[in-house]
Amino acid sequence: MSVLLFPVVAFGLAVVVGRIGTVMFREKDNNAGSIN
Repeated sequence: MSVLLFPVVAFGLAVVVGRIGTVMFREKDNNAGSIN
């Protein structure tokens, strides 16, 4: 079971991390927009 669930869990974590990273990047880009 764990072998079958591993890809699903890995994909889920990748999506969550990707969303959080995108939000953090957007916030940093907006805050430092005048500098850049």
